[in-house]
Formats: sequence, structure tokens, C-alpha cells
Amino acid sequence: MPDQDTLSVERLTSRIARTWRTVSADELLHHGGLMAAATVLAGAFNYGFQVFVGRALGAEQYGVFGALFALFYLLHVVGRGVRFSASRFAAELDGPHDRAAFYRGFLGRSVVLGGVSFVALVAASPAITAFFGIESTLPVVAVAAAIAIELVLTANQGTLQGLQQFAALGGFKVVQAGVKLGLGVALVLAGFGLYGAFGAVALGSLVVLVASTAYLHWRLGRASAATTSFEYRRAYRYVFPAALAGFCLTVPANADVVLVTHFFPAADAGYYTAASVLGKVLVFLPMGISTALFPKVTADHAAAATDQLDDLFDRALAYAALVGVVGATVYWFAAEPVLRVVFGADYLAAAPLVRWYGLAVLAVVLAVIVLNFQLARDRMGFVYLFAAGSVLELALIWVFHASMVQVVQLVLAANAVLFLAGLAFVKLDLDR
Repeated sequence: MPDQDTLSVERLTSRIARTWRTVSADELLHHGGLMAAATVLAGAFNYGFQVFVGRALGAEQYGVFGALFALFYLLHVVGRGVRFSASRFAAELDGPHDRAAFYRGFLGRSVVLGGVSFVALVAASPAITAFFGIESTLPVVAVAAAIAIELVLTANQGTLQGLQQFAALGGFKVVQAGVKLGLGVALVLAGFGLYGAFGAVALGSLVVLVASTAYLHWRLGRASAATTSFEYRRAYRYVFPAALAGFCLTVPANADVVLVTHFFPAADAGYYTAASVLGKVLVFLPMGISTALFPKVTADHAAAATDQLDDLFDRALAYAALVGVVGATVYWFAAEPVLRVVFGADYLAAAPLVRWYGLAVLAVVLAVIVLNFQLARDRMGFVYLFAAGSVLELALIWVFHASMVQVVQLVLAANAVLFLAGLAFVKLDLDR
């Protein structure tokens, strides 16, 4: 007869095995991990592209490229609104016919938006070139072409996200980055210089736009946009708060580095940049979870499945918190070894920043989970609150920057408050 200790061990082993089977079969974790892996691989290609362009163009031309590339990403905030909107309604609609009709209509409207954006940027190109001190307007025209294509592509990316086609979405993300790197190397080496670099950005997006459009037409069928009763005004109204959410995800996450560069000596700012880069490593899996969460919440919200929503929210927070806590713990207790391995001994002075940045990133990823959850449920009040909090965070950094550690602590405090406020709103709302 087995003794009590043996039975206890068997029960514990059985419980661990059941928990592992449940977690490993969780669709949210599976899809989130898939998107995280795609993001890491695409990020490697994008990093290779930046390094090659920087070395091939030289400091002066790379400075122009960097300024215009920053403009590209700033304008891409509008694309985030388009993507959120496409994902929101693709997930909500029932039946392949309605989804196919909605997609064709939304894609056509995105083409118009891309065309208008292209014309507006070309018209503004003399002012943009004067602001950046560029002699020719042609690089701005190349940026205009790239952003126009990217705005149309975001409609496809959002639709794939809404349909929960995460393998295709992640695959296209990797292909886009890989094509951009390959063409960038070829065009720059062929002598096209700055134009070749931006041509690669535009062509990478164009290749994936064509491929993803063909895939979606195959997946959804060819229902006419005229056959849907969907009121596109709903999508138009959704784009602004969704773009605002895109601002919350994009600008504050990078603006602290810009402000530190402005307020502190270049060498010190380099330490902060290193800490920021290490901090962003911790966001890949949580952001993958966030990407997978959005359409699942939308579908359950449309079906009024409150119990499922509560469970989805709790699981997403648990997965994000687990990764964030592990990462923050490693950074707090092993900041020096991490810096030595990644950046070298010259960056060991950044260790205090790395310790606090790990905690700040934990607060950021949890707040972003809440932001995506509320956006998917049309709870725009929290989106506006988050945007106001993000602006306040930047204002506080502008006023209070006695040290770089204080800057990181402000990022931590602002996002911790946003997370706790959002958590309270969600729980009170779901308990009604």
C-alpha cells in the first residue's frame, strides 16, 4: 500500500500534468506565441535592413533616411486605426458572405485613403524637405508611395487578424521584412542609394499587399461589396479612437528616448537607449498575446458572452504578467551580466536604468492588454483616458528629469496607474 508521501507526490504530478495540458491547449497562448515568434523573426530582418542601410549609405545619407523613416512611422499611426477597424468588424460579422463583402468594400475605401495620403504628402513635399534640410523632394515622394501602400496593406492585416488567421498574418509579416531586406541590399548595391532603400520599403509592402489580397479573396470568396448591408460609417467612426490607440502604442513607447536625448548628454542618452532596447525585448510575447486577444474579445463581445470575456481577460493578463515578472526579475538581479552580453562592458553604467526599465515594461504591457481589451469592446472612454495619461506622462518627463532613473520611474508610475484604473473599470463593467 503506497504511503502518504507517495500519494501526495502523485497528486501533485497529476495536477501539474493537467495544468500543462490546459495551458498548452489554450488557443490564446498558441496564437499569441505564434505572433510573438513572427514578430521576433521579422524584427531580426528589420534590424538587418537598418544596419545594412546605415553602413551602405554613410552617416549623412543615413541621417536623411532616419528622419524620413521616422516620418513614415509617425504617419503609420493612421494605419493602426485602419487595422484595428478592419479587425474589429471582420471578427464581428457572421458568415463568409458578409465578411467577404465587407472586406472588398473596406479594401476599396483603404485604396482611396492611400491615394489621398499620397497626393497630400507629395503636395507637402517642398515644406517637408525644407524642414528636414533635404535638397530634393524625390525622397519624400518615395515615402509617400510607401505610406500609401502600407495604408492599404493594413486593411488586409486587420482582416486577417479579425478572422484569426494568425499563421497567415505572421507569415506575411515575416515575408514583408525579408523582402524589404533582400531588395534593400540589391537596390542600394545597384547604386540607387537612398531611393533604393525607400524603394525596398515600398516594394516589400507591395509584394505582401498583392499576396495577402489574393489569399483573402481565396479565403473569403468574391462577394460584391454592394451586397453587404454593413454601414461603413461605423468603421469611419471607429478609425479615430483606434488611431488614437495606435498613438498610445507607438508614440509614448519611444518618446521617452527622444526626450532623454534632448535633456541629457549624448553618452548618457546612449545608456538610456540601451536600457530601452533591452526593455522592448520583453514585449514580444505580451504583444503577441494582445494581437491574438483583440479579435477573440470582439467575437465574444458581439455574442454577449460575458463569462468568456472575463476568462479571456484574466488569461491574457496572466500570460503577460508571467513574462513581464520573469523578465523584470532577471533585469533587476542580473542587469550587469545582461548588459555585458548584449552591449559589452562599456554599457555597465546603464545597469540602474535596466533594473527600473524592466519594471516599467511590466506596467506597460499590462496596461496595453487592458487598452486592447477595452478597444475591442467599444469602451472608448478608456482609450481617451489612456491617451490623456500618455500625454501627461510625456509632460511629466518634460518637467521632471533630474536623472534618467527618474524618467524611467515616471514611465513606470504612469503606466501602473493606467493599468490599475483600467483593471478596475473592466472588472466593474464585467460584474454588472
